[in-house]
Amino acid sequence: MSFISRAVSLGLAGALLAAGVGAEILYAGVNSAGGEFAQQNIPGAFGTDYQFINQSAIDFFLAAGVNTIRVTFLLERMCPLETGLGNTFNETYFTEFQNAVNYVTMRGGYAVLDAHNYMRYNDPSMQPSSGSIIGNSSDPKSSTTENLASFWSELSTRFMSNPNVIFGIMNEPHDMPTELILTNDQASIDAIRKTGAQQLILVPGNGFTGAQKWLNSTCAGCKPNADVLTAIQDPMNNFAFDMHLYFDNDTSGTHPECTNAAPANLLPVTTWLREHNYTAFLSEFGAGSNTACFQTVNNTLKWLEQNPQWIGWTYWAAGPLWGDYFLSVEPGVGVQSNTTWPMVLEPHIKTYQPMQRCGISEARKVGGVEGIARLLEGCLGLRLPGM
Repeated sequence: MSFISRAVSLGLAGALLAAGVGAEILYAGVNSAGGEFAQQNIPGAFGTDYQFINQSAIDFFLAAGVNTIRVTFLLERMCPLETGLGNTFNETYFTEFQNAVNYVTMRGGYAVLDAHNYMRYNDPSMQPSSGSIIGNSSDPKSSTTENLASFWSELSTRFMSNPNVIFGIMNEPHDMPTELILTNDQASIDAIRKTGAQQLILVPGNGFTGAQKWLNSTCAGCKPNADVLTAIQDPMNNFAFDMHLYFDNDTSGTHPECTNAAPANLLPVTTWLREHNYTAFLSEFGAGSNTACFQTVNNTLKWLEQNPQWIGWTYWAAGPLWGDYFLSVEPGVGVQSNTTWPMVLEPHIKTYQPMQRCGISEARKVGGVEGIARLLEGCLGLRLPGM
């Protein structure tokens, strides 16, 4: 019996359509930042120093068609300094984080678990530069690669039964040997897979994981991500490279002007992805609320949509504690909630509908019967008999 005939006999023809087979953007949404706020106050107070989501905002985005929320957290809050990076958690902090993740996923959305620590641990007070680089053997204060793996083993074990969770290994590593990032990334992947967790993993690179610099050296003596990270191995073959992109003069995302052209800044890395049969997820990008930036963001999204190497994106940023932050799209209060969101982001999201609400997206594209089967297998744990 052919795959399609079998699918029909199993009542899965509708599932094929609903899953959006052939869609190029599988994940689209926003960051909900806040779990890493007030880094100078550890552990801090929930609702004052930090907060993961505003539930009404999540409802708003999901109702608008978004299917992905990147939820940020701080390692020093999750893993107390007294016990260090590893498998001992601050259960109060974890419970608040888990509640946020479950709120997103129980409503059909994907939640990206984002360790917002720049591949550093022990002093987040002056992020992104403070703290010891994880795995730096020359720093006696550093946590080890094994500590990071232990952390990801514990966190993935706690979420392994939730198919709508995506594991984001680390936010924006920078100014360290790219080979060390490879070592830490690989150890994290190995730890996650050893637990039996099968979900998508987002793998960062050096240079604040900047897409525009993926083929370039980003610090003295640092090899380009493109030259090192091809060594990544995942036994599930279910990872994507985690990339960020900002458009101001220093690509920091701290200025409202857009001076770096789009999508020319994505052409080299997209070519690299295509040549190596990889995919990527643009988990952070943001721009000011002005005509030039509207055009820049629109051009960027068009590029992602036209190039299947890009499987998804989350805009920076929503979140309940931003106040008047110039990139905030938090509904009703964010500076861009009445500009960038309705003028640029929401129109693109509408064209993606209906978006898949569960599934697997592979690092290396698999087409045809095998690709459809893998996608369906990821949908709420469904497995096709005889496949």
